[in-house]
Amino acid sequence: MSTLKRAAKGIYGAIPFKQPIFKAIRSVVTLPGSIYRHLHFKGIVTVPVPGHGEFRIMHHGYMIENELFWRGLDGWEKISFRLWVLLCRDANVILDIGANTGVYALIAKTVRPSATIVAVEVVERIHRKMKANFDLNAKGIHAIYAAVSDSTGTATLYDMPDSEHVLSVSLDPEWNNTSSRLRPVEVPCRTVTDILNEVGCSTVDLLKIDVETHEPAVLQGFIEILRRDRPSMLIELLTDEVADRVSKHIEGLDYLFFNIDDVTWPPPQVERLTRSGHFNFLVCRPDVARRIGLPV
Repeated sequence: MSTLKRAAKGIYGAIPFKQPIFKAIRSVVTLPGSIYRHLHFKGIVTVPVPGHGEFRIMHHGYMIENELFWRGLDGWEKISFRLWVLLCRDANVILDIGANTGVYALIAKTVRPSATIVAVEVVERIHRKMKANFDLNAKGIHAIYAAVSDSTGTATLYDMPDSEHVLSVSLDPEWNNTSSRLRPVEVPCRTVTDILNEVGCSTVDLLKIDVETHEPAVLQGFIEILRRDRPSMLIELLTDEVADRVSKHIEGLDYLFFNIDDVTWPPPQVERLTRSGHFNFLVCRPDVARRIGLPV
């Protein structure tokens, strides 16, 4: 970092009362992303979920929380968030796997407070932030520190422990393997079946699965329940190989597939799963798609 940039960063960091100043700016003008993405701060922010209430979350100065402050649910992954809100309305058991700081779980709790909601995060330092976010709100979200896979015990996570916050680490040693910062870390490992048993549930209605190419193993870990319940899923598919393996697990279950680019509404229905053009696919039954207003 140049001397000038370091000086500018130091001056910005010393500015007091950034959040109230930014709230005032936000109330009178809509700043473009090219500007507000640089206007970070630290502190507790309130995120509205239109029609359902709001939740609180700690802004640590990172991208996702900053998007939530400036744009609410119309910022980060806005089409995924919109679908998630609609899906949560009728779900009784909701799992957020690869929860990071718990945004999807907090949305679920706001929309469907009576549901059993479980958030699972494998990076311990991020799990602590997630748990702290839950503690800012009404109780009722199960926070679990573990990797989710097809077996129970321990697993090796390829983490970047020198980074305070990460968005993309995996149990897959090939994922992001060009980085010299990856380090193997032993972590507890559970299946979705284990987790459901732990929280006293025998069924599941809705899952968000974001585990950086390990999604097929997550599905294998509750394959009988998956085929029986046919839950709705927001699932990340980063490669065609992962998409093919996921497709084999759900073959014959009469699912529909919607490719989410987080711009287009409604998300387009597609014939098969492939590498996502952005991040997520919605996988759901035809009756669910109709219920949330998607053309079938």
